[in-house]
Amino acid sequence: MIFSVFLGLASLAAAVVIPGPPGPHPVALRVRAFEDVARWDPHAPKDRPERRRVMVSVNIPIKKEVTCSVDTVPYMPPITTSFYGQMAAAMYGLPDTLMSGMELEFCAIKASCASKADKYPLVVFSHGRGLSRLGYGILARSLASYGYVVANVDHTFDADLVEFPDGSVRYAENASNSDPEYVASLLDTRQKDVSFVIDQLLNTSVAGSLMTGTQASIDPAKIFVAGHSAGGATAAASLHADDRVLGGLNFDGHIIGAVLAEGTRKPLVLVGTPTSIDYVPGWNETWANLRGASLQLAVSGTTHLSYCDFPKLPNILALPAEYDELVKQALGTIESATLEEVENELLRRTLDFVLGYKEDALCGIEGTVPEVKQLRSKNLPCS
Repeated sequence: MIFSVFLGLASLAAAVVIPGPPGPHPVALRVRAFEDVARWDPHAPKDRPERRRVMVSVNIPIKKEVTCSVDTVPYMPPITTSFYGQMAAAMYGLPDTLMSGMELEFCAIKASCASKADKYPLVVFSHGRGLSRLGYGILARSLASYGYVVANVDHTFDADLVEFPDGSVRYAENASNSDPEYVASLLDTRQKDVSFVIDQLLNTSVAGSLMTGTQASIDPAKIFVAGHSAGGATAAASLHADDRVLGGLNFDGHIIGAVLAEGTRKPLVLVGTPTSIDYVPGWNETWANLRGASLQLAVSGTTHLSYCDFPKLPNILALPAEYDELVKQALGTIESATLEEVENELLRRTLDFVLGYKEDALCGIEGTVPEVKQLRSKNLPCS
């Protein structure tokens, strides 16, 4: 499990609030559990069958007519915090309060003088295998502050653990199983999760309750999927499987399934480390079958784990110098603030292109984002 392995690098830091996001919009957070009554969970224990349930964190941009006060939310809820802390203690002898004391700032809505809701594009974000939607909370909040509704989805029995509002917890079914058929079944479930979450967020009743007081709504004609690692594979699969998804961005994730062989006409941007093009399964095979606007990029100073929140977490940034080499090996050498800027720039440029805001948004990236190297492109205005 990627997250649990990295916990060995960290030690305690003082309780700290991760300050508000960089964009012009404050961001409100709404967390919901959705149950798909039409789908039995294929990964639930055979002796305890259940309908498929997912947890979703929805980051909502708030316009200036809405009055906010600052609210803080724990970076992870109690059982998840304890789970990772106990794992760190058992495996590495670290204090079991390791993940405690970190909080995110959000907008607590006090009042609104807006006459109508603004429509925003929807970005669905899928986590890496053996990770959690919570490990991308900073990234999601950051992107939302630029005017996107960003929904982080937990893939139950795939994430390390998922806490539900009724107090139940679901742990990863088999996080170390790399059998191709099993991995393919996980991807199929993930892609269906994404489509189901889109269904829910476009449902008038669900969206009305979710967005109450925010003066925000989702534009159903502007839907995009992004993800990291297996979540990147999920983004690519969603392009192929769901007509509502206009484009996608894959942070260092393999590509398998139908999209590998059949490709897609929709825009797809692949973002990786300096060596991803040589080792990430499916990138080279898929490239020939991509018939829409396509781009492969490498970000200098990154590793596979750079695209989680980990390089930005205060507890990691506050580690003593003796951990420097270990942190660089695990998370890369790129500065955390620079990494956040690069992630936002690449996501926003891709969205500008996919949503038709700016035809040349994916052109000239190397010249304006020095940490990024363009490896390949096709079907772009500048190709």
